Amino acid sequence: MKRQPIFFVSFGLLLALRLAAAESPSAKMFNGQVTSVETTGHSLKERAAEACRQWAAAKDGGSFFTAWAFPAAERINSCQRQHAGSASGPVTLKSRNGRIVVNADRDHGLNIADGPGVEKENAHWGVLLFLNQVENGRCRISDMELLAPDRQYDLGGERLAWLGTAGEAQGLEFIRGLLGQDGDRDLHKHAVFALYLFNGTAAVSELIGMARRDPNADVRKDAIFWLGQKASQAAVKALSAVLISPESLEIKKQAVFALSQLPEETGTPLLLEIARRNPQSQLRKEAIFWLGQSGDPRALDLFSEILLK
Repeated sequence: MKRQPIFFVSFGLLLALRLAAAESPSAKMFNGQVTSVETTGHSLKERAAEACRQWAAAKDGGSFFTAWAFPAAERINSCQRQHAGSASGPVTLKSRNGRIVVNADRDHGLNIADGPGVEKENAHWGVLLFLNQVENGRCRISDMELLAPDRQYDLGGERLAWLGTAGEAQGLEFIRGLLGQDGDRDLHKHAVFALYLFNGTAAVSELIGMARRDPNADVRKDAIFWLGQKASQAAVKALSAVLISPESLEIKKQAVFALSQLPEETGTPLLLEIARRNPQSQLRKEAIFWLGQSGDPRALDLFSEILLK
Protein backbone atom coordinates (compact mmCIF):
# COMPACT_ATOMS: atom_id res chain seq x y z
CA MET A 1 0.00 0.00 0.00
CA LYS A 2 2.86 2.38 0.69
CA ARG A 3 4.08 2.18 -2.93
CA GLN A 4 0.77 3.34 -4.40
CA PRO A 5 1.29 7.11 -3.80
CA ILE A 6 4.77 6.87 -5.33
CA PHE A 7 3.38 5.23 -8.46
CA PHE A 8 0.65 7.85 -8.67
CA VAL A 9 3.11 10.74 -8.45
CA SER A 10 5.44 9.12 -11.01
CA PHE A 11 2.56 8.59 -13.45
CA GLY A 12 1.42 12.18 -12.99
CA LEU A 13 4.93 13.49 -13.59
CA LEU A 14 5.30 11.39 -16.74
CA LEU A 15 1.98 12.70 -18.07
CA ALA A 16 2.98 16.28 -17.33
CA LEU A 17 6.30 15.84 -19.13
CA ARG A 18 4.53 14.43 -22.22
CA LEU A 19 2.07 17.30 -22.28
CA ALA A 20 4.94 19.78 -21.94
CA ALA A 21 6.78 18.13 -24.84
CA ALA A 22 3.70 18.61 -27.04
CA GLU A 23 3.24 22.30 -26.21
CA SER A 24 3.74 24.66 -29.13
CA PRO A 25 6.43 27.37 -29.06
CA SER A 26 5.40 30.87 -28.00
CA ALA A 27 6.65 34.45 -27.97
CA LYS A 28 8.41 33.65 -24.68
CA MET A 29 11.31 32.15 -26.60
CA PHE A 30 12.35 35.70 -27.61
CA ASN A 31 13.92 38.32 -25.31
CA GLY A 32 13.37 41.95 -26.30
CA GLN A 33 10.75 44.05 -28.04
CA VAL A 34 8.10 41.47 -28.95
CA THR A 35 4.52 42.14 -30.04
CA SER A 36 2.03 39.29 -30.19
CA VAL A 37 -0.26 39.22 -33.25
CA GLU A 38 -2.12 35.96 -32.60
CA THR A 39 -5.62 37.11 -33.52
CA THR A 40 -7.99 34.15 -33.32
CA GLY A 41 -9.68 33.38 -36.63
CA HIS A 42 -7.23 35.35 -38.75
CA SER A 43 -5.07 33.55 -41.28
CA LEU A 44 -1.29 33.65 -41.08
CA LYS A 45 -1.17 36.08 -44.03
CA GLU A 46 -3.67 38.36 -42.30
CA ARG A 47 -1.63 38.33 -39.09
CA ALA A 48 1.52 39.21 -41.07
CA ALA A 49 -0.36 42.03 -42.79
CA GLU A 50 -1.48 43.35 -39.40
CA ALA A 51 2.12 43.37 -38.15
CA CYS A 52 3.11 45.29 -41.29
CA ARG A 53 0.35 47.86 -40.71
CA GLN A 54 1.59 48.41 -37.17
CA TRP A 55 5.21 48.99 -38.15
CA ALA A 56 5.23 50.12 -41.78
CA ALA A 57 4.97 53.73 -40.64
CA ALA A 58 8.70 53.52 -39.98
CA LYS A 59 11.02 55.31 -42.33
CA ASP A 60 12.08 53.52 -45.50
CA GLY A 61 14.99 51.21 -44.82
CA GLY A 62 13.57 50.18 -41.44
CA SER A 63 13.11 46.51 -40.66
CA PHE A 64 11.49 44.12 -38.20
CA PHE A 65 11.19 40.37 -37.65
CA THR A 66 8.11 38.18 -37.80
CA ALA A 67 8.03 34.57 -36.61
CA TRP A 68 5.60 31.68 -36.44
CA ALA A 69 5.66 28.04 -35.38
CA PHE A 70 4.59 24.99 -37.38
CA PRO A 71 4.24 21.24 -36.69
CA ALA A 72 7.44 19.73 -38.10
CA ALA A 73 8.05 16.31 -39.62
CA GLU A 74 11.27 15.93 -37.60
CA ARG A 75 12.61 17.07 -34.26
CA ILE A 76 14.57 20.34 -34.43
CA ASN A 77 17.08 21.04 -31.65
CA SER A 78 19.92 23.50 -31.33
CA CYS A 79 23.49 22.28 -31.15
CA GLN A 80 24.22 23.82 -27.77
CA ARG A 81 27.91 24.40 -27.21
CA GLN A 82 30.06 25.19 -24.19
CA HIS A 83 32.00 28.45 -24.16
CA ALA A 84 34.65 29.15 -21.51
CA GLY A 85 33.20 26.37 -19.37
CA SER A 86 29.69 27.87 -19.23
CA ALA A 87 26.46 26.63 -20.78
CA SER A 88 25.11 28.24 -23.93
CA GLY A 89 23.15 31.43 -23.34
CA PRO A 90 20.55 33.09 -25.55
CA VAL A 91 21.24 33.14 -29.28
CA THR A 92 21.52 36.65 -30.72
CA LEU A 93 19.42 37.71 -33.71
CA LYS A 94 20.30 40.76 -35.80
CA SER A 95 19.56 42.18 -39.23
CA ARG A 96 22.41 43.28 -41.46
CA ASN A 97 22.19 44.40 -45.10
CA GLY A 98 18.83 42.71 -45.60
CA ARG A 99 19.97 39.40 -44.09
CA ILE A 100 19.38 37.65 -40.75
CA VAL A 101 22.54 37.18 -38.70
CA VAL A 102 22.30 34.42 -36.08
CA ASN A 103 24.86 34.40 -33.26
CA ALA A 104 27.49 36.26 -35.25
CA ASP A 105 30.10 36.00 -32.47
CA ARG A 106 29.68 32.28 -31.71
CA ASP A 107 29.08 28.95 -33.42
CA HIS A 108 25.45 28.05 -33.88
CA GLY A 109 23.82 25.09 -35.55
CA LEU A 110 20.68 22.98 -35.66
CA ASN A 111 20.21 19.25 -35.31
CA ILE A 112 17.37 17.88 -37.45
CA ALA A 113 16.50 14.29 -36.50
CA ASP A 114 14.16 11.95 -34.71
CA GLY A 115 16.32 11.08 -31.74
CA PRO A 116 16.33 7.60 -30.17
CA GLY A 117 13.34 6.97 -27.95
CA VAL A 118 11.29 9.88 -29.31
CA GLU A 119 7.67 8.82 -29.65
CA LYS A 120 6.10 9.69 -32.97
CA GLU A 121 2.82 10.76 -31.37
CA ASN A 122 4.62 13.59 -29.59
CA ALA A 123 4.48 16.76 -31.66
CA HIS A 124 7.66 18.18 -33.16
CA TRP A 125 7.78 21.92 -33.74
CA GLY A 126 9.82 24.30 -35.85
CA VAL A 127 9.92 28.10 -35.85
CA LEU A 128 10.43 30.21 -38.97
CA LEU A 129 11.88 33.70 -38.63
CA PHE A 130 11.42 36.32 -41.36
CA LEU A 131 13.17 39.66 -41.89
CA ASN A 132 10.77 42.32 -43.19
CA GLN A 133 12.11 45.40 -44.97
CA VAL A 134 9.94 48.53 -45.02
CA GLU A 135 9.86 50.13 -48.47
CA ASN A 136 7.43 52.90 -49.50
CA GLY A 137 5.09 52.04 -46.65
CA ARG A 138 4.99 48.36 -47.58
CA CYS A 139 6.74 45.29 -46.19
CA ARG A 140 8.93 42.92 -48.18
CA ILE A 141 10.50 39.75 -46.75
CA SER A 142 14.19 39.70 -47.62
CA ASP A 143 15.39 36.69 -45.62
CA MET A 144 14.22 33.77 -43.49
CA GLU A 145 15.79 31.32 -41.03
CA LEU A 146 14.76 28.16 -39.22
CA LEU A 147 15.02 28.39 -35.42
CA ALA A 148 15.08 25.68 -32.77
CA PRO A 149 12.19 25.89 -30.28
CA ASP A 150 14.42 24.67 -27.42
CA ARG A 151 16.51 27.87 -27.27
CA GLN A 152 16.08 31.45 -26.13
CA TYR A 153 16.78 34.18 -28.69
CA ASP A 154 17.93 37.70 -27.84
CA LEU A 155 16.65 40.43 -30.15
CA GLY A 156 18.86 43.21 -28.83
CA GLY A 157 17.40 46.39 -30.32
CA GLU A 158 15.41 44.58 -33.04
CA ARG A 159 11.60 44.31 -33.08
CA LEU A 160 9.62 41.11 -33.59
CA ALA A 161 5.96 40.32 -34.21
CA TRP A 162 4.98 36.83 -33.04
CA LEU A 163 2.30 35.45 -35.38
CA GLY A 164 1.51 32.31 -33.37
CA THR A 165 1.18 28.83 -34.84
CA ALA A 166 0.13 27.65 -38.29
CA GLY A 167 -0.94 24.29 -39.68
CA GLU A 168 0.26 22.91 -43.00
CA ALA A 169 -2.39 24.66 -45.12
CA GLN A 170 -1.76 28.15 -43.71
CA GLY A 171 2.00 27.65 -43.64
CA LEU A 172 2.06 26.56 -47.29
CA GLU A 173 -0.14 29.48 -48.29
CA PHE A 174 2.37 31.83 -46.66
CA ILE A 175 5.40 30.17 -48.31
CA ARG A 176 3.71 30.17 -51.73
CA GLY A 177 3.02 33.89 -51.41
CA LEU A 178 6.64 34.48 -50.46
CA LEU A 179 7.96 32.49 -53.43
CA GLY A 180 5.61 34.26 -55.80
CA GLN A 181 6.81 37.74 -54.91
CA ASP A 182 10.58 37.30 -54.69
CA GLY A 183 13.12 35.51 -56.89
CA ASP A 184 16.00 35.71 -54.39
CA ARG A 185 18.02 32.48 -54.59
CA ASP A 186 18.91 32.25 -50.89
CA LEU A 187 15.33 32.94 -49.85
CA HIS A 188 14.09 30.17 -52.15
CA LYS A 189 16.71 27.74 -50.79
CA HIS A 190 15.53 28.43 -47.23
CA ALA A 191 11.94 27.91 -48.35
CA VAL A 192 12.85 24.52 -49.87
CA PHE A 193 14.24 23.33 -46.53
CA ALA A 194 11.16 24.60 -44.69
CA LEU A 195 8.91 22.70 -47.11
CA TYR A 196 10.87 19.51 -46.42
CA LEU A 197 10.09 19.91 -42.71
CA PHE A 198 6.36 20.37 -43.28
CA ASN A 199 4.05 17.40 -42.76
CA GLY A 200 1.67 16.16 -45.44
CA THR A 201 1.52 15.55 -49.18
CA ALA A 202 0.82 19.17 -50.12
CA ALA A 203 4.37 20.15 -49.09
CA VAL A 204 5.76 17.30 -51.22
CA SER A 205 3.80 18.62 -54.21
CA GLU A 206 5.23 22.08 -53.61
CA LEU A 207 8.77 20.65 -53.49
CA ILE A 208 8.14 18.81 -56.75
CA GLY A 209 6.99 22.06 -58.32
CA MET A 210 10.17 23.83 -57.21
CA ALA A 211 12.34 20.94 -58.46
CA ARG A 212 10.72 21.30 -61.88
CA ARG A 213 10.14 25.02 -62.31
CA ASP A 214 12.28 27.20 -60.04
CA PRO A 215 14.35 29.49 -62.29
CA ASN A 216 17.54 28.91 -60.28
CA ALA A 217 19.44 25.64 -60.81
CA ASP A 218 20.82 25.61 -57.24
CA VAL A 219 17.29 25.81 -55.85
CA ARG A 220 16.15 22.96 -58.12
CA LYS A 221 19.09 20.84 -56.92
CA ASP A 222 18.17 21.51 -53.28
CA ALA A 223 14.53 20.58 -53.94
CA ILE A 224 15.64 17.32 -55.57
CA PHE A 225 17.91 16.52 -52.61
CA TRP A 226 15.16 17.03 -50.02
CA LEU A 227 12.65 15.10 -52.11
CA GLY A 228 15.03 12.17 -51.77
CA GLN A 229 14.70 12.43 -47.99
CA LYS A 230 10.90 12.35 -48.14
CA ALA A 231 10.67 8.83 -49.63
CA SER A 232 7.05 9.22 -50.70
CA GLN A 233 5.61 7.75 -53.91
CA ALA A 234 5.14 11.24 -55.35
CA ALA A 235 8.76 12.13 -54.56
CA VAL A 236 10.08 8.95 -56.19
CA LYS A 237 8.02 9.62 -59.33
CA ALA A 238 9.32 13.20 -59.50
CA LEU A 239 12.95 12.14 -59.09
CA SER A 240 12.61 9.51 -61.80
CA ALA A 241 11.10 12.11 -64.12
CA VAL A 242 14.15 14.36 -63.67
CA LEU A 243 16.35 11.67 -65.26
CA ILE A 244 14.43 11.80 -68.56
CA SER A 245 13.96 15.57 -68.56
CA PRO A 246 16.06 18.20 -70.39
CA GLU A 247 17.73 19.15 -67.09
CA SER A 248 21.52 19.54 -66.86
CA LEU A 249 23.77 16.58 -66.08
CA GLU A 250 24.60 18.01 -62.64
CA ILE A 251 20.96 18.17 -61.62
CA LYS A 252 20.37 14.65 -62.95
CA LYS A 253 23.33 13.45 -60.85
CA GLN A 254 21.67 15.08 -57.85
CA ALA A 255 18.52 13.09 -58.63
CA VAL A 256 20.53 9.85 -58.70
CA PHE A 257 22.04 10.74 -55.32
CA ALA A 258 18.56 11.54 -53.96
CA LEU A 259 17.36 8.09 -55.08
CA SER A 260 20.32 6.55 -53.22
CA GLN A 261 19.02 8.13 -50.00
CA LEU A 262 15.67 6.35 -50.22
CA PRO A 263 15.02 3.18 -48.20
CA GLU A 264 16.75 0.21 -49.83
CA GLU A 265 13.52 -1.50 -50.87
CA THR A 266 12.64 1.59 -52.92
CA GLY A 267 15.97 3.06 -53.98
CA THR A 268 18.02 0.00 -54.93
CA PRO A 269 15.74 -1.25 -57.77
CA LEU A 270 15.69 2.25 -59.26
CA LEU A 271 19.48 2.56 -59.09
CA LEU A 272 19.87 -0.88 -60.70
CA GLU A 273 17.59 0.19 -63.53
CA ILE A 274 19.63 3.36 -64.10
CA ALA A 275 22.93 1.45 -63.96
CA ARG A 276 21.75 -1.06 -66.55
CA ARG A 277 19.67 1.01 -68.98
CA ASN A 278 20.14 4.77 -68.69
CA PRO A 279 21.50 6.10 -72.01
CA GLN A 280 23.91 8.54 -70.30
CA SER A 281 27.13 6.83 -69.25
CA GLN A 282 27.82 9.43 -66.53
CA LEU A 283 24.50 8.60 -64.85
CA ARG A 284 25.15 4.86 -65.12
CA LYS A 285 28.51 5.41 -63.39
CA GLU A 286 26.82 7.54 -60.73
CA ALA A 287 24.24 4.82 -60.00
CA ILE A 288 26.97 2.14 -59.84
CA PHE A 289 28.94 4.25 -57.37
CA TRP A 290 25.99 4.66 -55.00
CA LEU A 291 25.09 0.99 -55.30
CA GLY A 292 28.63 0.18 -54.21
CA GLN A 293 28.25 2.46 -51.21
CA SER A 294 24.96 0.88 -50.20
CA GLY A 295 26.29 -2.61 -49.47
CA ASP A 296 23.00 -4.02 -50.76
CA PRO A 297 23.48 -7.69 -51.85
CA ARG A 298 21.33 -7.06 -54.93
CA ALA A 299 24.12 -4.89 -56.31
CA LEU A 300 26.43 -7.96 -56.51
CA ASP A 301 24.55 -9.36 -59.51
CA LEU A 302 25.11 -6.10 -61.37
CA PHE A 303 28.82 -6.00 -60.50
CA SER A 304 29.16 -9.60 -61.69
CA GLU A 305 27.51 -8.71 -65.01
CA ILE A 306 29.92 -5.80 -65.50
CA LEU A 307 33.13 -7.48 -64.34
CA LEU A 308 32.61 -10.91 -65.88
CA LYS A 309 31.50 -9.82 -69.35
